[in-house]
Amino acid sequence: MILSVLIQEPMTAITDLVVTAVCFYAFFRLRRKWETPLQHERLYLLFFLLMGLCTLFGAFLSHAFAYAFEGGLRKFPNWISNILSVTCYPLALVGRADQVRHLPARKVLYRIILVETALFLFVTIWCSRYLFAEIHIAVCLYLFALPMLFRIRKDGHRQEVRPALVAAVLMSTLPFILIAKLGFGEGMNHNDISHLIIAASMCLYYRAGLQWRS
Repeated sequence: MILSVLIQEPMTAITDLVVTAVCFYAFFRLRRKWETPLQHERLYLLFFLLMGLCTLFGAFLSHAFAYAFEGGLRKFPNWISNILSVTCYPLALVGRADQVRHLPARKVLYRIILVETALFLFVTIWCSRYLFAEIHIAVCLYLFALPMLFRIRKDGHRQEVRPALVAAVLMSTLPFILIAKLGFGEGMNHNDISHLIIAASMCLYYRAGLQWRS
C-alpha cells in the first residue's frame, strides 16, 4: 500500500518495468544510430518497442493493479504485444540474412512466420491460455530465428551473432524456472527471476543490433 493505493506483487511489477526500460532504451538508441532504418531494421526496432509495451502492460494490468481489471483487459494487451514482438525478431533476422547474402526463400519464410503468428494469436485469444503464446515464442526464437543466426554467422558476421546466441541460451532457461518456480522466497519469486533474465537477454539482443552497421 503506497499513499493508500494498493499495489499487488510490487517486485514483479518492478522487474517488469526493468525490462520495459531496457527495451525502450534499446529502441531509441538503435533508432538514432540507424537514422533511416531498412525494412528488417524497422522490424528489429518493433521487436524492442512491442516487448517494452508488453512488460509495461504486464507491470500495471497483470500485476500491480490486476485487481482493478477484469478478464481480457488484464491479460490480452500483454499477451498480444508479446506475441507480436517475438514475431518481429525472426522476421528481422530473415531480412538481415538476406542482406548479408541473398536468401531465395525470404518471401516464403515471411509468409510462414506470419501464418504461424496469426494461428497462435487466434488460439491464444480463443482459448484464453498463455501456454499457446509460450509455444509461439519457442517456435520463433528457436525454430525460425536460430537457423538465420547460424546462416549469418557462417557468412562471417560472428560479432553480431554471438550475443544473440547467448540470449537464446538465457531464454531457454525460462521454462525450467517457471515450471519449477525457482526463486528466493517471497521477495524475489520465479516471475521476478524470469523478468530479469528477459532484461539481460534484451540487452544482448541490443548489443547484436549495434553490430548490424559496424
